[in-house]
Amino acid sequence: MISLFPKDGVFYELFDKQAEKLKEASDLLKQILDDPQKLEELSIRFKEVEKEADDLGHEVMDHLRKNFITPLEGEDIDLLRQNMDDILDHMEKAVNRMAIYHVAKPFNQAIRDYSEVIFAAISEIYQGIKEIKNVRKYHVQLHDRCKKLNDLENAGDEVNRTALNSLMNAPGADCDKVVEIVKLKEIYETLENAIDACEDVGNMFETILIKNQ
Repeated sequence: MISLFPKDGVFYELFDKQAEKLKEASDLLKQILDDPQKLEELSIRFKEVEKEADDLGHEVMDHLRKNFITPLEGEDIDLLRQNMDDILDHMEKAVNRMAIYHVAKPFNQAIRDYSEVIFAAISEIYQGIKEIKNVRKYHVQLHDRCKKLNDLENAGDEVNRTALNSLMNAPGADCDKVVEIVKLKEIYETLENAIDACEDVGNMFETILIKNQ
């Protein structure tokens, strides 16, 4: 049944829940880096969190289809949902590959550097999601978060350049080393994709800010 008026705050509530799942994923990745021996165990929970976030995304779409009037433009709601979902998808894939490929422990500095950028970006997103409920009140903070997320994406690019340069120019490229390079390259690219998706959320904040201030 189509409704002219959405339930009060239902979209914001669902975005809050999605942001909580991102924060939980960030905390899980921190635990994995702190205790690599828990990788296999925590990767299972990671997949559960990703599935729970998917379910929240489906709820957003269900409400979007049922409500004629929404607090934000329907396209912006859909893109914000999708961008947050992409972050978690890329994070889960990276953790999954780390487990399947039996990446050497402790994890190298490159994986840690990518992760630090992701942690910082998710922290900005977590707060920004709360602020889009009242764009006029928090427009300065949201603008600052957009800039920080863009800066973090640039930092992620630098991590990526450094990591790939080190990986591709490592001496002694025997067969085992080549296999390791292929595995790590995929993980690096997946972590970079997560960072790019964080910037996409920042771009959506900017779009929402411009349209609603």
